[in-house]
Amino acid sequence: MSWKTQGQQAIHTAGAALAQAWQQLLCSLLNTRRRLLRRRWADYAVIVLEHAIAERAPDSPWWYAYLPGVKLPISLETLHDALRRMADDPDLKGVVLLLKGAELSLAQAQSLASLLRRFRAGGGAAKQVVVHLEQANAAAYVVACAADRITLPPLATWDVLGLRVAPTYWKETLARAGIAFEAIQIAPWKTAANTLTRREMSEAEREQYGWLLDSLAEDIVAAVVQGRGLAAAQVSALIDQAPLSADAALAGGLVDAIAYEDELPALLGAPGSPATLKPYTQLRGLLLRRPSRRAGRSVGVLSLQGSIVVGDSRSFPVPLPLLGERMMGSHTVEQAIRAARKRADLAAVVVHVDSGGGSALASDLIWRELHLLDQEKPVVVYMGNVAASGGYYIATPGRKIVAQPATLTGSIGVVITKPVTEALRAKVGAKREVLRRGEHADILTDDRPWTAAQRATLEQSVAYIYERFKTVVAQGRNLPLAELDPICQGRVWTGKQALRHGLVDELGDFQLALALACRAAGLPDDGTVATRRITPPPTRLPAEAAHAAQTLARSGSRGAANAWITALVQGDWSRLLGRERIWLIAPDLPWVE
Repeated sequence: MSWKTQGQQAIHTAGAALAQAWQQLLCSLLNTRRRLLRRRWADYAVIVLEHAIAERAPDSPWWYAYLPGVKLPISLETLHDALRRMADDPDLKGVVLLLKGAELSLAQAQSLASLLRRFRAGGGAAKQVVVHLEQANAAAYVVACAADRITLPPLATWDVLGLRVAPTYWKETLARAGIAFEAIQIAPWKTAANTLTRREMSEAEREQYGWLLDSLAEDIVAAVVQGRGLAAAQVSALIDQAPLSADAALAGGLVDAIAYEDELPALLGAPGSPATLKPYTQLRGLLLRRPSRRAGRSVGVLSLQGSIVVGDSRSFPVPLPLLGERMMGSHTVEQAIRAARKRADLAAVVVHVDSGGGSALASDLIWRELHLLDQEKPVVVYMGNVAASGGYYIATPGRKIVAQPATLTGSIGVVITKPVTEALRAKVGAKREVLRRGEHADILTDDRPWTAAQRATLEQSVAYIYERFKTVVAQGRNLPLAELDPICQGRVWTGKQALRHGLVDELGDFQLALALACRAAGLPDDGTVATRRITPPPTRLPAEAAHAAQTLARSGSRGAANAWITALVQGDWSRLLGRERIWLIAPDLPWVE
């Protein structure tokens, strides 16, 4: 360790000791204030979930939460912090969660359910969790099943209706307009372009949707069985009968009481003595404060969300086909990762991935930086709703990969697609004059379909990138390269299925990934290690080799393949999406709500 690094760590340690002393003084003052304001106390804290919920809190200063009129969006991170604070207060009986149409995926519901179970166990006196459902869809009900009590208003319905997927195929519609899409893909399970290139669902696609729906349906049934103590066959029968009235849900053991929100105090209190309920925002400043023990070093958290593209991260007000609205730019992510490598206060890094993939080149550039980072600091990957195709590619450097049972992942395969507008131009009388130098100058433009020679060339390039993808997976997951095809070839898996195939290490939430990162770095995993958000540095950092870095074995054709990728540069779309046209992108995937 250099003298500079030792000095940085010494300064950090001294600063941490000073902060600890100040924290003890502040806690004493706030607890005195708490005793003086005892009349403002309540039995239950109320948290309302009525909008979209993010995995990680937005990048805002901590003091924003205390500004009048400022309302920060709810995230699983902020909910974890709130529940942990409330669990430490001996006078608080519990929390009431009001689910008012919150937008939750099944993977997020599983994470939130884990937080509620952890809160109920608590560190001291057991706490009670009450979930009041205004809209009882599948994801919301999975959360409720982690509670002690579930209530419904009288006219609410139990809407755990099962699952469906309904992709729409646009080939004939586009043909009427004079537009056709061409695609080259690895294996029939790489279905990202099917809705543009097919008239109907393929058998491979039907098979894949089938195993995904089966796994997700099992997760929902298992959550109800665990939370409500019902038999699996009984739960499946109730789902087949849904929607159920509140009375039917009560009779079936799916809820504990029928009540309006204003009746909850009487329901939770003793006869003649209703419980006191107040919003968590009003009670936050009155919670018991305890000085937190903090380890000397922290764990960095890097959140990688959106479609993967070359260049800077960006977003679009209108979602783009296949890519969505949020773009994870390789240049921006590279800089953030390089900044993490230079931070002496970070002992490990948890990478949160929520991406259906994108550019092959951008995915590989991000992979490389994470691979180098892991040579110096342990990297643990936590998968959110989806980490598929390029999203899985960038997850492979993790020493451990954690996913929820309902996370959608895999899709290890490659696809390239382009529109052909020749017929459209003819219909509207638009004549395009093309002057070309080079046999393949128009290979990725919308001028005309691929020739046989162009298609053969692109198929060779796609096959090369697929082999590279498998090599990355084989090394990152310690799996035999020759045996990967049965779990690759574009197949998508749930987290539970991916665990069986060796593509992830454990099932759980972000807190499990954080604990694994702490263990890998030799830090305590008892919650005393602080996390630090990783952001790009103010000035550009150059690339640096890691002393212990070990690169993948590369075939002699890599230079030619890279030159080929660089050559795939033509077309107007490059202004919007960058210069990369070979995609590691997942198909449309089931969304459970």
